[in-house]
Amino acid sequence: MNNEERQIQETLRKVAGAVETPGFRMPSKNDGLKVRRRPFYRSKRWASIGIASAVVLGLLGSMQVSPTFAAYVKSIFAQDGFDEGLQQAARQGFSETSNLSVTDQGITLEVKEIIADPVQVMVAFMIKQSDGKPLLPTYLSATNAESNAVELLDAKGEVMTDMWGTTFEENVGFVRFILGEKEQEPLPKTLSIHFDEIGDRKGNWKLQVPVTMAKTTAATTVLPVNQTQVTKHGLKMTLHQIVNTPTTTRIELETQWTEAAKKQLEQEAKKLTGKTTDPDYAPFLPYQQYKLGYYYEGADGSKGEEWLIERSHAIDRYGHFRWIMDDDPLPKGKAATLVINSFHKAIPYDMSVTFRPDELNKKPVIKQVGEDIFTVKGIKLAKDEFSEKQQIEMEVEVLSKDISEIYLPWWVAQDGQGTTYRARRSTQSTGPADQSGRERVTYKFLIVDSKSWEEDEIDKLPEKLTLRLDAVQKKYPLEWRIPVTHP
Repeated sequence: MNNEERQIQETLRKVAGAVETPGFRMPSKNDGLKVRRRPFYRSKRWASIGIASAVVLGLLGSMQVSPTFAAYVKSIFAQDGFDEGLQQAARQGFSETSNLSVTDQGITLEVKEIIADPVQVMVAFMIKQSDGKPLLPTYLSATNAESNAVELLDAKGEVMTDMWGTTFEENVGFVRFILGEKEQEPLPKTLSIHFDEIGDRKGNWKLQVPVTMAKTTAATTVLPVNQTQVTKHGLKMTLHQIVNTPTTTRIELETQWTEAAKKQLEQEAKKLTGKTTDPDYAPFLPYQQYKLGYYYEGADGSKGEEWLIERSHAIDRYGHFRWIMDDDPLPKGKAATLVINSFHKAIPYDMSVTFRPDELNKKPVIKQVGEDIFTVKGIKLAKDEFSEKQQIEMEVEVLSKDISEIYLPWWVAQDGQGTTYRARRSTQSTGPADQSGRERVTYKFLIVDSKSWEEDEIDKLPEKLTLRLDAVQKKYPLEWRIPVTHP
């Protein structure tokens, strides 16, 4: 493995460890929160690349071998594997071929095809050698290079956004921009690509690609809803509108807490002050860390898959959000109902269990909190496959009827000498529910010294360890039914 490949792998390894963390950061006024969304290529690795840094929105299984580029018929996006909305839009003729290219240092960067509508811009491109063969693995190094830029420009030539996502096939790369995350955003007019580095080659690859939206904009419909509902927890939800484009049906929702609810949340915030391994954010957890679940129901009563509305833009620090969620387009002319059926909220939690690691593997330790049951099943020294350093690996089984998520910063471990450990790089698996109907989830995660951001190697297990859980996200039922029909 050469240095370039090692750098690529290390970038993916570092961000893979962050996938299990909640989608938040210390908020400020008008500060957007970027969280992961459903990928456009369902079985591919999907990464959001901010040009100066790499942030993974989701690592989704292993890459599969795609057909050769010559096998694509009419549209790349019409092939199986893409979201149904992209396939449908491509089959209906909403994609635009480009074939604009630039060559330098014997390498050609070529934009092959674009689908652009008011909610997203999708781009297919190739990087080829002088013999016309695709150049791999330089897709990754090209999009991770800090000097390279891929931007959307408005009609004045101003940069609208350089926040984009990318995924890679055997010989085609894909870039996606999400539009409309902020209100009153102009439509893009130009895709600007400027690469100074591809793989180990320094050069100058510049392309200005027109973004055409006349057809897709004309085919876009907006269904005003403007309905409001207040949950029993005091969350005011206003569904403003549903936007139907050739590629997507988008929900646009606004949520904020009532004044009465904020008084309760203030008490929860005090309980979390100084807690978790992200103590600066912990007091904001009760206000900000919540999600809504929804599904679409057909006129015949058929129920679609349930999703979480996750992508949000913060309007203030105290849980006032604007949300958007994109799905495959609703069928035209068929009655449907949007059902917002669950509310997922982070709450303070008090689970603490102390044990001796050398005895744990002989006899698991069980701790019950209310109806929730925690079993610390195992602990051992294990080599981290990413950092290649020896760390402590823990396995904890959780039985609960209503815990829907536990994020890594909420686990805290401390040994008898006062060293605090933070959880890193977890996996989780589900098992059969117990006789009481509690769902079974097993978490396996590494713990590392919280003061060591380099993740120093650990050569022995502590004699005594206390595991603490300061917060959990719990699921509560809702029933807000809103008739929607795509005209």
